[in-house]
Amino acid sequence: MNLLILGFSTRGLAECAALSRNAGYSITTLDYFGDMDQKRWGRSYSLRRDFLTSSFSPEIVIEALHKLEATGVSHEAVAYTSSVENHPEIIRHLAEHKKLLGNSAPTVMAARDFQRLHHLLQKVDINYPKTLHVWRGSPPPGDWLCKPHDSGGGNRIVRALPDIPVPDGYMLQEFCQATPASVSFVANGTDAVILGLSEQLCGLEKFAAKPFLYCGNIVPLTFSHCNSSSSVREQVLAKVRRMVNVITAKCGLIGVNGIDFLVTDEGNVLFLEVNPRYSSSMELYRKAYGLDIFGLHVEAFQNRLPNRHSLFEENPGYSGSCWGKTIVYAPWDLVTVDTNAWFDRGIRDIPQPGEEIPAETPLCTVFAKAKSRDGCLAALEKQQAWVLANVRRTG
Repeated sequence: MNLLILGFSTRGLAECAALSRNAGYSITTLDYFGDMDQKRWGRSYSLRRDFLTSSFSPEIVIEALHKLEATGVSHEAVAYTSSVENHPEIIRHLAEHKKLLGNSAPTVMAARDFQRLHHLLQKVDINYPKTLHVWRGSPPPGDWLCKPHDSGGGNRIVRALPDIPVPDGYMLQEFCQATPASVSFVANGTDAVILGLSEQLCGLEKFAAKPFLYCGNIVPLTFSHCNSSSSVREQVLAKVRRMVNVITAKCGLIGVNGIDFLVTDEGNVLFLEVNPRYSSSMELYRKAYGLDIFGLHVEAFQNRLPNRHSLFEENPGYSGSCWGKTIVYAPWDLVTVDTNAWFDRGIRDIPQPGEEIPAETPLCTVFAKAKSRDGCLAALEKQQAWVLANVRRTG
């Protein structure tokens, strides 16, 4: 099957598809970066390089798709990743012309309707940070985050300031001191099976990430920070399962999806948002648990879900290695030198040799495994240090 994978960043899903047990896809990717290792998995096109644009707007993406078709780049099916869920126009265009291996535009819009989701979750005793969905003028007293309705990866989330009005398209959400986490699951529109839970790494200065910005995950989610690990774990898992089941059924989610949430020390779960598509943490479940992420995604569209007893949902006592990944953001303006050996070190999303990377933008993604969560984080820092020792600072 000729498969197009579309999104702001597509390497992770392309790798999962190329290594799937149903391998045999002829893969084409269209994303913003078009990194060097993309070509290992199929044809790669970059909005930045091939279409000379810095935008991921619906108009630009649809025009790029038309241009690819005009040059003979055809595909029978399409799957999408990050940012596409914020543009229902792109999803409608894809569904009109190709077999869509992803959630439909109405499903995505339902999954991104925060006010409706909060109402649904409240009915089943799932909490969320106090949220003012529509607010005009300066924020009220309190510790608030200013969060866009089309949020993704923590991008554009900032602390609300007392004298600055809340912009259109943003909501106010109370800041909560808790551990960021995510759950990945596969669904068939009515039912869902959890693939795993992970800790989210957000806004870590050590990886040059801006506050609240997504910079990676560690699998599995550990509860060492909690007061009573065993009871808290069961409490969290029960709430996460309920959250996944309600959102799946009410939104009609299908394929692989993710939900971001917070875990408090007392084991409370605070819903944050739905990612109604492949999410960045999912390739870690392939590494840690041996899951065929893309195979599970495709089978869900054939109304086939995996056996719960073979997956994390019924085996929460996983005792293997912790696996982690982090995006290395450039701490300063830099230029790469020779990046050809990076792939064999387990590095992904690799820039071209001689590429200029501005400060605070993604440089690459590094992976590590260790016996513990803290050991994994330390190993990721070592990988980052190696990368930064092999680039040249500019400016």
